Amino acid sequence: MDVLKIDNDYYFEIITNVEKYKDVASNINGIKIKDIKKKQHFLLIIDFKALQEKSYKKMLKHLMRVKKLAKLHHIEIGDDKKCIGYLVNYDKENHLHNNLIYGINAILYKKRRDRYNYVYDKTCEELDSCFYGKNVCDFKDNQCGEKRGTTSHIGCCRRSRFFFFGKWIPCKYLGKDYKCEAKCMACKLFTCDYLEKKGIKFRIKDMLLLNTFFNPIQKVVLKCMLYTPKERIMRTLVLL
Repeated sequence: MDVLKIDNDYYFEIITNVEKYKDVASNINGIKIKDIKKKQHFLLIIDFKALQEKSYKKMLKHLMRVKKLAKLHHIEIGDDKKCIGYLVNYDKENHLHNNLIYGINAILYKKRRDRYNYVYDKTCEELDSCFYGKNVCDFKDNQCGEKRGTTSHIGCCRRSRFFFFGKWIPCKYLGKDYKCEAKCMACKLFTCDYLEKKGIKFRIKDMLLLNTFFNPIQKVVLKCMLYTPKERIMRTLVLL
């Protein structure tokens, strides 16, 4: 039996035949609390061929509501062995498939802070994978592509001591290996004109986890709190 392990000791079984599981599990695309009450288990069937990416956010939002109702009716999440459901036509190399699994994983966290922490870290990993080791900014002789042909060496990880006045200094969270020690989401989401001309632009509405699990005010915080360590950002998110 092939399984996909996720957090909190839950796992998915990877199957090929859906029919034999229909009596015990509910299809994620249109799951209803009355079906879960009838089966007395919160178990999912996810057939990726039957799903569209544009429906992922709505699906996860609905799943969150159903999970809360299941808890009110004292219905167990998963079976006795912590299996949470069954995956059909799942491709472990498919970014979209994995994003939906990450979203379900986030929902299974009991505490809101733990859910936010998971979503934050997963999104940081995704953004980091787009940059680290790839020289996307086309650095040469300590200048990025945006500054090429100028005398400026001020990059995204430098800030002014007094807003836009005074000396520009390296961000104190920039490590010796040029990685961000602050894990700052706003900095990771930022793309300059040079990158946007290359077709690289990160928008919260295009990022499933951020777009699904944070409200509009929290999204502003994620976008605007530049040069700020994750711990401070998390404290603000939890309050909003």
